[in-house]
Amino acid sequence: MTYVLIIGGGKIGYYLARTLQKSGYLIGIVEADAGRSARIAEDLGITVINGDGTDIDILHDANAEGAKYFVAATGRDEVNLALCQMAKRHFKVPVTVARVINPKNEGIFKTLGIDATISTTAMAAQMIENVLPANGMRLFTLFSGGDVELAEVELHKGGPVTGLAVSELRLPEECLLISIMREGKISFPRGKTVLREGDRVFALARRGSVDALKHVLIGGRS
Repeated sequence: MTYVLIIGGGKIGYYLARTLQKSGYLIGIVEADAGRSARIAEDLGITVINGDGTDIDILHDANAEGAKYFVAATGRDEVNLALCQMAKRHFKVPVTVARVINPKNEGIFKTLGIDATISTTAMAAQMIENVLPANGMRLFTLFSGGDVELAEVELHKGGPVTGLAVSELRLPEECLLISIMREGKISFPRGKTVLREGDRVFALARRGSVDALKHVLIGGRS
């Protein structure tokens, strides 16, 4: 069974682990937060090492040398870059993947030998082009300039919109649902699309409307 080691158990790391596990991969996670580590281990039934992913001893404990794929999914670009380089040089991992927060860093990552990157900004740009081909370039320009933000929300059981059709939602002004990621697949919502527990909903919103959008989608949860 192919082993994938993921550093960082936040939204990206957790969702990736859950998706790959369903596809038959053996998953290990290193997560610095003890509470989150325990929740992931219980939820997914996998080994989660609670510790600093930049610590070589912790990576040894997580069997980094046995990984076919190494994914650095922390919230800091410089950490993800260093982790992937460590995985390549010290543990001889064949394939490294890094989460990139700032899209301007993608070229640097690839120049320095990172095999692949995960960028929610790039994902958003592709979604814009697919959903709104006529206005995609204009919206992407606004998005890149900071006037429009990408909101990513996971729907929870019992949430205010779980079980509702998109046409039933009362979204704030200047907000647009652009994609739903469900069980590892991306779909584009229509009026009759029903939202489900576990869906990751991507939306574009003016910066001032993001908090109101999240409140509609998940209520008081953060």
